Amino acid sequence: MSTLKLTLSRGDPLQTDFVATDNKVMYTSETITYPRALHGSRATTTVTRRDPVGGLLQVGVIEWPANPHDRPQLVIGTRSVEMTKTGLYTSPEKFQAQDGRIYEWQISNSRAQLVPLHAGHNAAYVATFLQSSQGFFRVWNRGSSASLFVPPEGVHILDDIVVTFVYFESQWRDRERHRARIWDLPAT
Repeated sequence: MSTLKLTLSRGDPLQTDFVATDNKVMYTSETITYPRALHGSRATTTVTRRDPVGGLLQVGVIEWPANPHDRPQLVIGTRSVEMTKTGLYTSPEKFQAQDGRIYEWQISNSRAQLVPLHAGHNAAYVATFLQSSQGFFRVWNRGSSASLFVPPEGVHILDDIVVTFVYFESQWRDRERHRARIWDLPAT
């Protein structure tokens, strides 16, 4: 079995299709934003998976809180999944997958990577997200787009990977936008 490549159809992980190399949609993330907070939530992201005959199965839900100090709530299948921040000023977050093991999303060289914890120093990544080529080099690499790569070692927790990736990548992008705004503030 080779590495699974899921290409994002759009640049926003909250609103995209995850397309396999055979051009079939495997997962879809859709986010509904509420004009007013509904039950303490400002938005809900639903992740669905297509079964082999094209039917949809809801595999995850992320409730984004109205209060920015509250943590989003994740449900994968029927399990409530707690994402725990592991870095003080950095962005790693860990969770327990359906296989009972603890995994951690990390940012390494500006890319999100998922690694099993307590697997030794040479632990292989079970998922890696590569951004699409940008700027000047895109002229030569038009076929390149953002993709989530999952080696055979991670396929057994694919639902966990996709749902937590949507959450983690969205949180990381929000933090990066916030940092950029702080740097753009005029000095007083």
